[in-house]
Amino acid sequence: MPRKLRYTKEAIADLEAARGWQTQPGSGAAGIRRVQAIRAAIRRLKTMPCLHARGERPGTRELSVEGHRIVYAVNPDTNRNDTAGDVLVLAVFGPGQDRSKL
Repeated sequence: MPRKLRYTKEAIADLEAARGWQTQPGSGAAGIRRVQAIRAAIRRLKTMPCLHARGERPGTRELSVEGHRIVYAVNPDTNRNDTAGDVLVLAVFGPGQDRSKL
């Protein structure tokens, strides 16, 4: 059965904020490439959810890309990509952002 990739409302808002920051006037093509890289990395979680280290919070994993930290959960997290379950993106933190909201 195909693995699902879902986002919390907070993660969607975080991604929109990151897009807004990275593509503000003057950021040019580099900002667009950073946003594309972040989104592509999240999509890859669907095939390799256990590749990244366990997060600071129990039950999470973290992926760092383009200076942003993607915090996600795998259910069930079997520690093996071939048997792991669905992925839920919990939050996306930019550089220097307060991570206490998670």
